Amino acid sequence: MKTLITISIFLIFSQIYAAEYSPVPDSVYIGKHPEAAVPFDLTTLKSLWEKRILAIKKDGQLPVIDIESSFDSGKINAKNYAKSMDNNQIALTAFSPQVGMEKYKDNGTLWHDGARRAVGADPSRYIPTSTSGIYPVFTKDPSAFVQETISRVEKENYPIMGEFEFRHYMSPRQYKRGETYRDVAVSLDSDAGHKLFRFSDRSGISFQIHYEIEDTLLAPLEKMLTKYPNAKVIWCHLAQVRYSSRAKNYGPNYVRHLIENYPNIYFDLAFGDAGSVYPGSREHHARVWNNPGHGVKQAWIDLITDHPYRFLAALDIGGDRMDHVSKNTKTLRAFIGNLPKETQDVVAYKAAWKLIFNEDISVR
Repeated sequence: MKTLITISIFLIFSQIYAAEYSPVPDSVYIGKHPEAAVPFDLTTLKSLWEKRILAIKKDGQLPVIDIESSFDSGKINAKNYAKSMDNNQIALTAFSPQVGMEKYKDNGTLWHDGARRAVGADPSRYIPTSTSGIYPVFTKDPSAFVQETISRVEKENYPIMGEFEFRHYMSPRQYKRGETYRDVAVSLDSDAGHKLFRFSDRSGISFQIHYEIEDTLLAPLEKMLTKYPNAKVIWCHLAQVRYSSRAKNYGPNYVRHLIENYPNIYFDLAFGDAGSVYPGSREHHARVWNNPGHGVKQAWIDLITDHPYRFLAALDIGGDRMDHVSKNTKTLRAFIGNLPKETQDVVAYKAAWKLIFNEDISVR
């Protein structure tokens, strides 16, 4: 009841804070805020979210729904993050909580209620998203983690699932720090993969996969997309190729092949800027740019223009880059700015809304 009253107050006073697009919460770490009631009242939350998107549009800005980010709820100040979102016109974020290594080791935890705390602290900005499938919680026992995720998502009415790391190289920062434990591989067509795809196929709830671009991994992906044609799969990090020698068959033509043959595959647009180099290969790993200069390769622009609802804005904020909202938004908007105006609106927020709620957003 307390959470419902809080949400009602947000609705009543949302117009007062137009300059902030929606009310800014108190300065509190999300991990310490009371949890929102479950099952989530998505009807009420969607009303808040539409108001926020409309407020940003009325300000003459392009609102963005960040479809893919993750966080340690104990390290996020709700007020500070809200201001970062407002400063960069990020309307909503599907922020997936992380189970830390120590917590997992101590009690075998497979779930984190950080998303409930985020919605409790700031219902206007956070789309409740299931726990991140990262090391060690997913890597150590993939099948058990997926089963726990399915149980929670169904019982608590989560509208979207977080990112599952089936194949993950070390990030550039992790590579430099020697954090080799983040170089992980879980077969997409394993028991865990089948459970996840089967649940999405049955429920229509989308999920995200971190699946490094390697030629040897493409066949298993197509196999799963064929077997579960109603599963909604978001392949994170479009054209993020760490090692070109391992991905000779990937490019805009291959992505077009996937889109035109599988109605259940989507791509997020979180990747590095034109100057970003992967230390393992010493290659520019965001293959959408005309490196080393600026601008986007025309083949990618044409593909996204042809199929805009299959591409989703994302910031890929994570535990070691919580202060990268402005930086990552700049890269995202630099890419989106190369697209036709009507395509920009779709990629920035309309595609995510339609994917999550299976409806067109009423805000135009």
